[in-house]
Amino acid sequence: MRHIKLLLALSLAVPLSAVAQVRTGAPVLPALPASAIASAAAPATLAPALSLTPSLAASAGPISSKTPDAAPLPAVARSLPAAAANSGEYSLPERLASLFRGLDAAYPLPQGSLTAQVRARVRTQLLAAARDYSEPEPELMETVAREADKALVKIQARFDEGVLEPSMRIRVSESEPEVPTTSRHARIGVYPVAADPFQWGHLIIALRAVGELGVDKVVFVLAGDDPRKPMMTPVEYRHPMGKEVLDIFAPFFEYSSIAVGTTFDGETNIFRILALNPQQGIEAWYMVGDDHYRLVDKKGNPDTLPKLERNYRQPMGHSPTLHALKVAFIRREAPTEAVPTDLEVRFLDHVGFEASSTQVRAGRHT
Repeated sequence: MRHIKLLLALSLAVPLSAVAQVRTGAPVLPALPASAIASAAAPATLAPALSLTPSLAASAGPISSKTPDAAPLPAVARSLPAAAANSGEYSLPERLASLFRGLDAAYPLPQGSLTAQVRARVRTQLLAAARDYSEPEPELMETVAREADKALVKIQARFDEGVLEPSMRIRVSESEPEVPTTSRHARIGVYPVAADPFQWGHLIIALRAVGELGVDKVVFVLAGDDPRKPMMTPVEYRHPMGKEVLDIFAPFFEYSSIAVGTTFDGETNIFRILALNPQQGIEAWYMVGDDHYRLVDKKGNPDTLPKLERNYRQPMGHSPTLHALKVAFIRREAPTEAVPTDLEVRFLDHVGFEASSTQVRAGRHT
């Protein structure tokens, strides 16, 4: 797989110099040293099958609009002496490699498993960033590695319970051929994003959604070109780069081009995806920030819940009997008042660090 240069400034941003390389197909990152790749990809010792944590067991049943408290996960002890790490005696790649060894012990994944493969690819990108960037952010890199491992352990627990089937295919783009239907209902998250640029926050939250919502995969609907947003990177560059980022997390993430050539909002595009699968049972979670957990937006127009309810009642090609619609709000503003709705609602915790795409593009981070 071609490597996309993943800028680690609270994001997975692609610099403008990489755009031309994406256009020509040239690799953006030089090959990592074999020792670095081996360190990132070294699998943990095979651990006993993970049991479902209390919070996961609760989410496997009826889901309320209040997220249950997560069971505490083990702390990771740093292998490097604090004084040495702070003094610069160790390089950042060495510091990360040491952290990875500690994470392997705290969050073991079966050797060769899909979750272990994703972890290895994430670590390869972190090591590349630590090596190549003049002003890397060590604490952020460590947070990303730790939060990714926590999410992947929960995904592995779902696998051990026999809940997940990420290989199950449905149509998510109009250009895709018909897919045979199955008796099993597909469970997907649908996450509309601009991906201008992708952020680590998007990706960690989506990993959490697989483990906490029990979806087979998260389908990212990358926005099309929008004349109302003239500064947005054009689809011809933004989508190929976004797809490469998502490939790092395969098979748990999938790219959809259904928004290309349109200005439809996410609340419409989720029904367009369902309409591509009229005979296939699907449980779809619409994922959006909790700043949309309200009846009307700041301009007085219907916001996410009213729009989804309206579209569900309209003939949009979906099947009310085969397609179940639910909503997962990502905690940002922590709303205090419940919004009346007939839809099943759940809240996903935020990742603990913040940056908007606008901040990333401007080089401003919190």
